Amino acid sequence: MKTFVLTGKNYKFMGSGEDNPVLKVKKGEKVRINFLSVDGFHDWVVDEFDVATKRVNEGGSSSIEFVADKKGEFEYYCSVGQHRELGMKGMLIVE
Repeated sequence: MKTFVLTGKNYKFMGSGEDNPVLKVKKGEKVRINFLSVDGFHDWVVDEFDVATKRVNEGGSSSIEFVADKKGEFEYYCSVGQHRELGMKGMLIVE
């Protein structure tokens, strides 16, 4: 299993010291997202895998697991308000 720890701020994701990091996994790999909001009300969503964390307030956290069963580049984003349009998004690459 590949685990990513991401935090949400207004208006970006943070992971491994990077803003909106590229998340790379292999096709068929189980993926776990541990998400924590450190500033504001946020979630983490990837439409193509029909996955989303719970929406959490500052200090809250949510985790999800899914299998990356198709190859490609997929956008992950925050679905709250205009957060996606304001830059709270990144790429999940399945090789």
